[in-house]
Amino acid sequence: MNGMRRRYELYMATLNQEGSNKASSYVRALELLGPILAAHSPHFAHCEDLYAIDSPKLIEQLYAFILEQQSLGDKGIFTSTFKPSYWRSGFYSAALRSYKQFLVVQRHEDTLWAIYSEPGLDPKELGRRLLCQPIDAKALVNDDNLDFTTREGKEVLRQVKTRMNQAFFRKMILRNYGSRCCLTGLPVPEVLRASHIVGWAEDKENRMNPANGLCLSATYDAAFDRHLITFDDDLRLVLSPSLKEYYINDVFTKFFLDFEGCHIQLPKNFRPDQALLEKHRHGTH
Repeated sequence: MNGMRRRYELYMATLNQEGSNKASSYVRALELLGPILAAHSPHFAHCEDLYAIDSPKLIEQLYAFILEQQSLGDKGIFTSTFKPSYWRSGFYSAALRSYKQFLVVQRHEDTLWAIYSEPGLDPKELGRRLLCQPIDAKALVNDDNLDFTTREGKEVLRQVKTRMNQAFFRKMILRNYGSRCCLTGLPVPEVLRASHIVGWAEDKENRMNPANGLCLSATYDAAFDRHLITFDDDLRLVLSPSLKEYYINDVFTKFFLDFEGCHIQLPKNFRPDQALLEKHRHGTH
């Protein structure tokens, strides 16, 4: 299978809403569109395999062209084409926009992984470098009419950048912990969370610091976020005194009390920062 196609499938799978066929429709649309371009568009005949294209600029040019061709209906390049519903429903242009966004995200993440892989970096410095990398956030906004000079436009860009960085932080933390909950060993990525030791909003300097993250399954992430659990200097689980009313509950015993005092499984790189853990412990109640 084409490597870029597979990466796009995985990217779309992370965005796909439950019950939506958008991911598979977009993947299929790009497969169908290439041969149509090769047969009916001399200017883009070289784009027969869209998954061989890694240039967001070229995909942007294709997007504008396909928007025009879809407006022409069966008088343009889509005359007598297979699956006419794809151009009538705008799937070709939507898929191209999505693919361009995918390429932008991949380029950005490849840059971040290259920085992450540099030897000998202090985790705080690494986090600062990851956070300051420029992001082509405008390319990831679906509203063609949005004015980025307005307050609304600037806020949208800020949100896009935040989502991009948080998504990479999650991937980085899961990689560090081998995609397993560091407390229970649960290896199900769908329920794993990249838990900030000191929260995103609380400490801007350490937002992308890999030593400011733990890989926890959803229940323990929620408890950690609310300071119901924490970890001591030896990275052993500590339960908040406010949990004492649950001590006689069998489910609580199974999921919390039985793990009290247990050490976490250490990450491959970047052990949890002790100073940040101390800050977290001070918030435990």
